[in-house]
Amino acid sequence: MADIGALGATFNDATRALAGGLWQTAVEEGGQGTGSVNRYVNDLTAVQQGLTELNANPNQFTGDTQTHVDTILADLGMAITSATSSVNGGGAAAEAALRDAHLEILNVANADTNLAGLLGFTPAPEALPDGTQVKFDPNATFADVGAIFNDFANKSLGGVNADNHDVLLNEANVMFKDLEHMVNQTGGQFDGLTYVHARALLYQVDLERDYINGVANEPGGRGSNDNILDMIDIVQNDDNLAALAQDGFAPFSEPLHDTPKYTDDAPQTLFWANFIAMSNSLGEQAIAAVTNHDAGASAALVKELQAFKADVEAFDAEQGGVFGGRFDNELLGDKGTVGAAVNIAVEGLHTGDLDKVTAAAQQLHDNAADVGGNNIPLGGGTYSPDAITVADALSTATNPPAAPALAPHDTVAAFDPHADLARQLHAIHHLA
Repeated sequence: MADIGALGATFNDATRALAGGLWQTAVEEGGQGTGSVNRYVNDLTAVQQGLTELNANPNQFTGDTQTHVDTILADLGMAITSATSSVNGGGAAAEAALRDAHLEILNVANADTNLAGLLGFTPAPEALPDGTQVKFDPNATFADVGAIFNDFANKSLGGVNADNHDVLLNEANVMFKDLEHMVNQTGGQFDGLTYVHARALLYQVDLERDYINGVANEPGGRGSNDNILDMIDIVQNDDNLAALAQDGFAPFSEPLHDTPKYTDDAPQTLFWANFIAMSNSLGEQAIAAVTNHDAGASAALVKELQAFKADVEAFDAEQGGVFGGRFDNELLGDKGTVGAAVNIAVEGLHTGDLDKVTAAAQQLHDNAADVGGNNIPLGGGTYSPDAITVADALSTATNPPAAPALAPHDTVAAFDPHADLARQLHAIHHLA
């Protein structure tokens, strides 16, 4: 007999995969599989088989509930077919059919009092009422932005296409303008680490506009899915933002299985080791410079931070593919979390604002720990998240590659370990 309790978790996993659209690649990259369409189809097939097995018991469902189960089973078949078509040239028609079928399953299951508690299908993020005009409002609250985001996430189910492009782009534009207005307000509602998170959220909404317009380098909906879920995590993991959002930025259910860690090649392994070391080292140096009122050190660090951001963005852009789709929202300059942290650190160094610099340093560390924990070094093992040197970052790796040798013109009279990190990060670009 099918485990009816497992059907809800399985279907909810499929809903999570559908945000921003399904994706598929011909060649597997970094241990990430060949696309979320496989996960989605497998999930729905398992639900379809389990519900069919339950339906075979004449005592399981009766009356209107039986009719509703029959509707759900038909919609499951439609969703499975449309999912495959959506990544194989089916276009807007397939994506719309996929979204419609999936949402009808949710609506039918949750409108039936017998099925709602039995199946446990978590509703999609709530859509705005029909006819709602979404436009910039200088008086908008963070909860207002959250309501627009919920509608955006709902409309993104199945993917961005010719039919929903303009609506999604308008909502992203409005969210960006509303958030930009809030973030730039003097004495606004964000401060400390929450201010860094709000800036990161603003930048990632900007990145989402690139996904909508198809100008970001990522396969299908891979980047958009990761970006949408990451924006939700930013809000839900910040108590201040979560309270301000009220019901906005509603989370999807947890996945059945963790996303596989990305298996790095040699240049990527060295990149992450440098990234972790420099993130931690630059953050510590910035705090020290402001604490000691060292104007010279602050000025030098501004240049180092800006160069670091540029090198990180360049490496991420060079990788493209699934790597880019998965890590753009952390690495892609002023469209990700590293850009928010660096820019706020620079502002703090310019003004001597220790609170800003401290919050930025925390974000640099958190970001490095997050992405480092989502990757496996070449040769196996892990990255050490608190490292301030490349050797320390790779101290928990099993058999890491050797760091690239520095060109003669890169040598300096007095050895500076932090400058050495920067030169190595630059050198890694030539290995990619």
